[in-house]
Amino acid sequence: MAHIDSTNASLALSAARTIRYTFFTAGQPDIAITLRFDAKTHRLELPPDAPKPEWARLSCNKCPNCQLAETEQWCPAALGLATILPDFAGRVSHERSVVEVGTANRTVVTKTTLQQGLASLMGLICATSGCPQTKFLRPMARFHLPFADEQETLFRSFATWLLAEHVRNHLAGIDAKASLEGLKHRYEEMSVVNSSLAERLRTVATRDAVLNAVIILDLFAQIAPANIDGDFEDILTALEVED
Repeated sequence: MAHIDSTNASLALSAARTIRYTFFTAGQPDIAITLRFDAKTHRLELPPDAPKPEWARLSCNKCPNCQLAETEQWCPAALGLATILPDFAGRVSHERSVVEVGTANRTVVTKTTLQQGLASLMGLICATSGCPQTKFLRPMARFHLPFADEQETLFRSFATWLLAEHVRNHLAGIDAKASLEGLKHRYEEMSVVNSSLAERLRTVATRDAVLNAVIILDLFAQIAPANIDGDFEDILTALEVED
């Protein structure tokens, strides 16, 4: 059983600081993962004794669009994932699981496959890890919605980006219309990160649950640019109301 923070699993969740994932699978030990975040920046906090495997080094399958300095030794997203991966070693993607996610405001429980639950957890870790290419997702991660489908993800992503850009322009005294072009570029860059991350994980993943979770995350990264370039076909029905 892994815990990313060193606090007892029974510790009450504190506002905007802790999120707990628990996986229940028939015939398998329960897996409980507690993530702890900086109260101000919502960046993932790892304990001093967190594992640092060789595959998490920045030089190992380094993303071609990596923005970290050459002096950095470790990939922050890989370090975050390294803390949870041992719990899922040997697990297959299609295993049916009950996944419970506890946040400060609510507890969400769903019946799903292991890969879907793992994709939600890995997405949260990557968004809050400190990777410069995924940092744009951290405002959404602050209000984490596990198991969101494509339309929910698009709705929240577009709305969050446009609001953030509007606020930034207002505070800078810029009279400019908020645009989704910047978000499109961010998602395109993140897809590159997902590909490199998958290459890292292939060196350590013994079964397909972890790798399939990365594929699911990358599908979400690809639908946003497609909708921005198109006619927002995947989000239109969410905006429809009667005349």
